[in-house]
Amino acid sequence: MVLEFKRIDRDTLSVMRDAVGSDVDYYSLCVDSVEDVLGSGDTYILNSANSCLLAVAEAVDDCVLVCDQGGWNGFIKSCEVFGKKVEYLPTDDGLINIERLRVYLEDSDVKSLYVTSLAGYTAKQPLDGIKKLCDVHDVLLILDISGSVGDESVYEYGDILIFSTGSPKIVNIENGGIIHDRTDRIQLNRHMLKSLKADNITCAGISHEIGKAREIYEKTVKANKYLKDRLMKELEENCDYTVIHPEDEGLNTMITTPSKGMAKKLAYNIRQNLETTGNIITTGPQYNRIKKASIIIETKNLHIDSLTRENMDYIVEILCSEINKMKK
Repeated sequence: MVLEFKRIDRDTLSVMRDAVGSDVDYYSLCVDSVEDVLGSGDTYILNSANSCLLAVAEAVDDCVLVCDQGGWNGFIKSCEVFGKKVEYLPTDDGLINIERLRVYLEDSDVKSLYVTSLAGYTAKQPLDGIKKLCDVHDVLLILDISGSVGDESVYEYGDILIFSTGSPKIVNIENGGIIHDRTDRIQLNRHMLKSLKADNITCAGISHEIGKAREIYEKTVKANKYLKDRLMKELEENCDYTVIHPEDEGLNTMITTPSKGMAKKLAYNIRQNLETTGNIITTGPQYNRIKKASIIIETKNLHIDSLTRENMDYIVEILCSEINKMKK
Protein backbone atom coordinates (compact mmCIF):
# COMPACT_ATOMS: atom_id res chain seq x y z
CA MET A 1 0.00 0.00 0.00
CA VAL A 2 1.62 3.26 -1.14
CA LEU A 3 0.52 6.61 0.30
CA GLU A 4 0.73 9.27 -2.38
CA PHE A 5 2.38 12.56 -1.44
CA LYS A 6 0.55 15.73 -2.40
CA ARG A 7 1.40 16.93 -5.91
CA ILE A 8 0.11 19.47 -8.39
CA ASP A 9 -2.91 17.97 -10.14
CA ARG A 10 -2.56 17.31 -13.85
CA ASP A 11 -5.39 19.64 -14.79
CA THR A 12 -3.71 22.46 -12.87
CA LEU A 13 -0.38 21.72 -14.52
CA SER A 14 -2.10 21.94 -17.90
CA VAL A 15 -3.53 25.37 -17.06
CA MET A 16 -0.11 26.55 -15.90
CA ARG A 17 1.54 25.33 -19.10
CA ASP A 18 -1.04 27.19 -21.16
CA ALA A 19 -0.12 30.38 -19.30
CA VAL A 20 3.45 30.28 -20.63
CA GLY A 21 3.74 33.05 -23.21
CA SER A 22 0.01 33.83 -22.99
CA ASP A 23 -1.32 37.37 -23.30
CA VAL A 24 -4.09 36.62 -20.78
CA ASP A 25 -3.94 38.73 -17.60
CA TYR A 26 -3.87 35.82 -15.17
CA TYR A 27 -2.97 38.11 -12.28
CA SER A 28 -6.32 39.88 -12.48
CA LEU A 29 -8.11 36.57 -12.94
CA CYS A 30 -6.36 35.23 -9.86
CA VAL A 31 -7.31 38.26 -7.78
CA ASP A 32 -10.94 37.78 -8.78
CA SER A 33 -10.80 34.05 -7.94
CA VAL A 34 -9.31 34.71 -4.51
CA GLU A 35 -11.87 37.41 -3.71
CA ASP A 36 -14.67 35.08 -4.79
CA VAL A 37 -13.48 32.83 -1.95
CA LEU A 38 -12.35 35.30 0.71
CA GLY A 39 -14.78 38.16 0.06
CA SER A 40 -14.12 41.86 -0.35
CA GLY A 41 -10.71 43.38 0.29
CA ASP A 42 -7.48 44.30 -1.46
CA THR A 43 -5.75 41.19 -2.77
CA TYR A 44 -2.09 40.82 -3.76
CA ILE A 45 -0.60 37.72 -5.37
CA LEU A 46 3.11 37.37 -4.58
CA ASN A 47 5.77 34.84 -5.55
CA SER A 48 5.84 33.10 -2.17
CA ALA A 49 4.31 33.14 1.29
CA ASN A 50 7.63 34.42 2.68
CA SER A 51 7.30 37.41 0.36
CA CYS A 52 3.83 38.05 1.81
CA LEU A 53 5.21 37.89 5.33
CA LEU A 54 8.01 40.28 4.44
CA ALA A 55 5.59 42.80 2.93
CA VAL A 56 3.32 42.71 5.96
CA ALA A 57 6.18 42.79 8.48
CA GLU A 58 7.59 45.89 6.77
CA ALA A 59 4.25 47.69 7.02
CA VAL A 60 3.17 46.95 10.61
CA ASP A 61 3.98 49.18 13.59
CA ASP A 62 6.71 48.10 15.96
CA CYS A 63 6.03 45.53 18.68
CA VAL A 64 4.34 42.42 17.27
CA LEU A 65 2.90 39.60 19.33
CA VAL A 66 3.22 35.96 18.22
CA CYS A 67 2.49 32.60 19.82
CA ASP A 68 5.33 30.93 21.71
CA GLN A 69 4.85 27.80 19.56
CA GLY A 70 2.55 26.38 16.91
CA GLY A 71 2.92 29.44 14.70
CA TRP A 72 5.20 30.08 11.73
CA ASN A 73 8.79 31.25 12.25
CA GLY A 74 8.91 32.85 8.81
CA PHE A 75 6.99 35.84 10.14
CA ILE A 76 9.36 36.21 13.07
CA LYS A 77 12.34 36.18 10.70
CA SER A 78 10.61 38.79 8.53
CA CYS A 79 10.13 41.06 11.55
CA GLU A 80 13.81 40.67 12.39
CA VAL A 81 14.75 41.86 8.89
CA PHE A 82 13.04 45.19 9.60
CA GLY A 83 14.09 45.43 13.23
CA LYS A 84 10.56 45.01 14.56
CA LYS A 85 10.26 43.97 18.20
CA VAL A 86 8.63 40.55 18.66
CA GLU A 87 6.98 39.37 21.87
CA TYR A 88 5.85 35.81 22.61
CA LEU A 89 2.49 34.88 24.09
CA PRO A 90 2.56 31.71 26.25
CA THR A 91 0.10 29.16 24.86
CA ASP A 92 -1.37 25.79 25.71
CA ASP A 93 0.61 23.65 23.27
CA GLY A 94 0.11 26.31 20.61
CA LEU A 95 -3.49 27.19 21.43
CA ILE A 96 -4.21 30.70 22.69
CA ASN A 97 -5.90 31.00 26.06
CA ILE A 98 -8.33 33.93 25.76
CA GLU A 99 -8.00 35.07 29.37
CA ARG A 100 -4.20 34.98 29.13
CA LEU A 101 -4.36 37.01 25.91
CA ARG A 102 -6.69 39.54 27.56
CA VAL A 103 -4.26 40.10 30.43
CA TYR A 104 -1.31 40.33 28.05
CA LEU A 105 -2.94 42.94 25.83
CA GLU A 106 -3.98 45.01 28.85
CA ASP A 107 -0.41 45.07 30.16
CA SER A 108 1.55 45.53 26.92
CA ASP A 109 1.87 47.94 24.02
CA VAL A 110 1.78 45.44 21.17
CA LYS A 111 0.32 46.84 17.96
CA SER A 112 -0.21 43.61 15.99
CA LEU A 113 -0.89 39.94 16.60
CA TYR A 114 0.21 37.32 14.10
CA VAL A 115 -1.47 33.95 14.50
CA THR A 116 -1.98 30.87 12.38
CA SER A 117 -5.64 29.80 12.17
CA LEU A 118 -4.57 26.26 13.09
CA ALA A 119 -2.13 25.93 15.97
CA GLY A 120 0.69 23.80 14.59
CA TYR A 121 -1.76 22.67 11.90
CA THR A 122 -3.43 20.47 14.53
CA ALA A 123 -6.14 22.55 16.29
CA LYS A 124 -8.35 25.55 15.57
CA GLN A 125 -7.51 28.76 17.39
CA PRO A 126 -10.43 30.44 19.26
CA LEU A 127 -10.64 33.12 16.59
CA ASP A 128 -13.86 34.76 17.72
CA GLY A 129 -12.43 35.56 21.14
CA ILE A 130 -9.08 36.59 19.69
CA LYS A 131 -10.68 39.01 17.24
CA LYS A 132 -12.88 40.60 19.90
CA LEU A 133 -9.89 41.27 22.13
CA CYS A 134 -7.87 42.66 19.23
CA ASP A 135 -10.71 45.06 18.40
CA VAL A 136 -11.02 46.21 22.02
CA HIS A 137 -7.27 46.94 22.26
CA ASP A 138 -6.88 48.28 18.70
CA VAL A 139 -4.50 45.47 17.77
CA LEU A 140 -4.11 44.54 14.11
CA LEU A 141 -4.91 40.83 13.64
CA ILE A 142 -2.74 39.19 10.99
CA LEU A 143 -4.26 35.77 10.35
CA ASP A 144 -2.33 33.12 8.47
CA ILE A 145 -4.92 30.78 6.96
CA SER A 146 -2.53 28.49 5.06
CA GLY A 147 -4.08 25.53 6.86
CA SER A 148 -7.68 26.75 6.65
CA VAL A 149 -8.29 27.82 3.06
CA GLY A 150 -11.59 26.15 2.32
CA ASP A 151 -12.98 26.78 5.81
CA GLU A 152 -15.32 29.73 5.30
CA SER A 153 -15.76 30.21 9.05
CA VAL A 154 -12.28 31.72 9.50
CA TYR A 155 -12.16 34.40 6.80
CA GLU A 156 -14.05 37.09 8.72
CA TYR A 157 -11.61 37.28 11.62
CA GLY A 158 -8.36 38.62 10.22
CA ASP A 159 -7.70 42.26 9.40
CA ILE A 160 -5.02 40.84 7.11
CA LEU A 161 -5.31 37.31 5.71
CA ILE A 162 -2.22 35.54 4.43
CA PHE A 163 -1.86 32.10 2.96
CA SER A 164 0.72 30.03 1.16
CA THR A 165 0.13 28.24 -2.13
CA GLY A 166 3.43 26.40 -1.89
CA SER A 167 3.78 22.68 -1.41
CA PRO A 168 2.31 20.78 0.30
CA LYS A 169 -0.62 23.09 1.04
CA ILE A 170 -4.40 23.16 0.59
CA VAL A 171 -3.95 25.28 -2.54
CA ASN A 172 -0.94 23.41 -3.85
CA ILE A 173 1.07 24.71 -6.80
CA GLU A 174 4.60 24.66 -5.24
CA ASN A 175 5.03 28.45 -5.09
CA GLY A 176 3.11 31.67 -4.53
CA GLY A 177 1.35 33.40 -1.66
CA ILE A 178 -1.64 35.65 -1.03
CA ILE A 179 -2.18 38.83 0.99
CA HIS A 180 -5.84 39.78 1.43
CA ASP A 181 -6.24 43.11 3.22
CA ARG A 182 -9.80 43.25 4.59
CA THR A 183 -9.66 46.47 6.61
CA ASP A 184 -7.02 48.71 4.99
CA ARG A 185 -5.44 49.48 8.38
CA ILE A 186 -1.84 49.36 7.13
CA GLN A 187 -0.12 50.77 4.08
CA LEU A 188 1.77 48.07 2.22
CA ASN A 189 4.91 49.11 0.35
CA ARG A 190 3.89 49.36 -3.31
CA HIS A 191 7.43 48.94 -4.59
CA MET A 192 7.82 45.75 -2.58
CA LEU A 193 4.48 44.40 -3.81
CA LYS A 194 5.49 45.09 -7.41
CA SER A 195 8.96 43.58 -6.98
CA LEU A 196 7.60 40.40 -5.40
CA LYS A 197 4.57 40.05 -7.67
CA ALA A 198 3.74 36.52 -8.84
CA ASP A 199 4.16 35.62 -12.50
CA ASN A 200 1.42 34.60 -14.93
CA ILE A 201 2.11 30.88 -14.48
CA THR A 202 1.72 31.01 -10.70
CA CYS A 203 -1.44 33.11 -10.97
CA ALA A 204 -2.97 30.72 -13.48
CA GLY A 205 -2.33 27.80 -11.14
CA ILE A 206 -3.78 29.53 -8.07
CA SER A 207 -6.83 30.75 -9.98
CA HIS A 208 -7.58 27.20 -11.12
CA GLU A 209 -6.73 25.38 -7.91
CA ILE A 210 -8.44 27.59 -5.33
CA GLY A 211 -11.84 26.31 -6.39
CA LYS A 212 -10.88 22.89 -4.99
CA ALA A 213 -9.88 24.25 -1.58
CA ARG A 214 -13.09 23.47 0.28
CA GLU A 215 -13.19 19.82 -0.80
CA ILE A 216 -9.50 19.28 -0.04
CA TYR A 217 -9.75 20.99 3.34
CA GLU A 218 -12.83 19.06 4.43
CA LYS A 219 -11.50 15.67 3.31
CA THR A 220 -8.17 16.29 5.04
CA VAL A 221 -9.83 17.33 8.30
CA LYS A 222 -12.13 14.30 8.19
CA ALA A 223 -9.28 11.86 7.54
CA ASN A 224 -7.08 13.43 10.20
CA LYS A 225 -9.88 13.38 12.81
CA TYR A 226 -10.39 9.68 12.12
CA LEU A 227 -6.63 9.19 12.55
CA LYS A 228 -6.64 11.08 15.85
CA ASP A 229 -9.61 9.10 17.16
CA ARG A 230 -8.01 5.77 16.25
CA LEU A 231 -4.72 6.70 17.90
CA MET A 232 -6.51 7.94 21.02
CA LYS A 233 -8.07 4.51 21.44
CA GLU A 234 -4.89 2.61 20.66
CA LEU A 235 -2.73 4.72 23.00
CA GLU A 236 -5.18 5.41 25.82
CA GLU A 237 -3.33 3.11 28.24
CA ASN A 238 0.12 4.25 27.16
CA CYS A 239 1.11 7.25 29.27
CA ASP A 240 4.36 7.78 27.35
CA TYR A 241 2.58 8.66 24.10
CA THR A 242 -0.19 11.27 24.12
CA VAL A 243 -2.17 12.77 21.25
CA ILE A 244 -2.05 16.58 21.42
CA HIS A 245 -5.42 18.38 21.14
CA PRO A 246 -7.25 15.12 20.36
CA GLU A 247 -10.73 16.62 20.13
CA ASP A 248 -9.82 19.46 17.79
CA GLU A 249 -9.99 19.67 14.03
CA GLY A 250 -6.73 19.99 12.18
CA LEU A 251 -4.61 18.79 9.30
CA ASN A 252 -2.04 16.78 11.24
CA THR A 253 -1.70 14.60 14.32
CA MET A 254 0.96 15.22 16.97
CA ILE A 255 1.93 12.61 19.55
CA THR A 256 4.27 13.32 22.46
CA THR A 257 7.14 10.90 23.13
CA PRO A 258 9.32 10.30 26.22
CA SER A 259 12.33 12.06 24.70
CA LYS A 260 13.63 13.85 21.62
CA GLY A 261 15.93 10.93 20.88
CA MET A 262 13.07 8.45 21.00
CA ALA A 263 11.01 10.71 18.74
CA LYS A 264 13.76 10.71 16.11
CA LYS A 265 14.30 6.96 16.38
CA LEU A 266 10.57 6.22 16.21
CA ALA A 267 10.11 8.53 13.23
CA TYR A 268 12.99 6.83 11.42
CA ASN A 269 11.55 3.37 12.06
CA ILE A 270 8.09 4.43 10.89
CA ARG A 271 9.52 5.91 7.68
CA GLN A 272 11.31 2.64 6.93
CA ASN A 273 8.05 0.70 7.12
CA LEU A 274 5.63 3.24 5.67
CA GLU A 275 5.41 3.22 1.89
CA THR A 276 5.01 6.81 0.73
CA THR A 277 6.11 8.87 -2.25
CA GLY A 278 7.21 11.67 0.14
CA ASN A 279 7.74 12.36 3.83
CA ILE A 280 4.70 12.63 6.09
CA ILE A 281 6.51 12.01 9.40
CA THR A 282 8.28 14.86 11.19
CA THR A 283 9.44 15.36 14.77
CA GLY A 284 9.41 17.91 17.58
CA PRO A 285 10.35 19.90 19.51
CA GLN A 286 10.03 22.63 16.89
CA TYR A 287 8.47 26.09 16.94
CA ASN A 288 6.26 25.56 13.89
CA ARG A 289 4.51 22.60 15.54
CA ILE A 290 5.06 22.00 19.25
CA LYS A 291 7.99 22.52 21.61
CA LYS A 292 7.80 19.01 23.03
CA ALA A 293 9.44 15.76 22.05
CA SER A 294 6.94 14.38 19.56
CA ILE A 295 6.26 12.69 16.27
CA ILE A 296 3.97 14.43 13.82
CA ILE A 297 1.89 12.73 11.15
CA GLU A 298 1.46 15.37 8.46
CA THR A 299 -1.87 14.22 7.04
CA LYS A 300 -2.00 17.47 5.07
CA ASN A 301 0.96 16.24 2.99
CA LEU A 302 -1.07 13.42 1.45
CA HIS A 303 -2.82 13.71 -1.88
CA ILE A 304 -6.59 13.79 -1.59
CA ASP A 305 -6.85 10.35 -3.20
CA SER A 306 -4.85 8.86 -0.31
CA LEU A 307 -7.11 10.28 2.41
CA THR A 308 -9.02 7.05 2.97
CA ARG A 309 -9.90 5.20 6.16
CA GLU A 310 -7.94 2.22 4.91
CA ASN A 311 -4.82 4.36 4.61
CA MET A 312 -5.33 5.96 8.02
CA ASP A 313 -5.67 2.45 9.53
CA TYR A 314 -2.44 1.52 7.76
CA ILE A 315 -0.63 4.46 9.39
CA VAL A 316 -2.04 3.58 12.83
CA GLU A 317 -0.97 -0.05 12.47
CA ILE A 318 2.62 0.82 11.60
CA LEU A 319 2.95 3.57 14.22
CA CYS A 320 1.56 1.45 17.06
CA SER A 321 3.67 -1.52 15.99
CA GLU A 322 6.84 0.56 16.12
CA ILE A 323 5.88 2.05 19.51
CA ASN A 324 5.38 -1.46 20.91
CA LYS A 325 8.76 -2.58 19.58
CA MET A 326 10.49 0.30 21.34
CA LYS A 327 8.93 -0.71 24.66
CA LYS A 328 10.53 -4.18 24.53
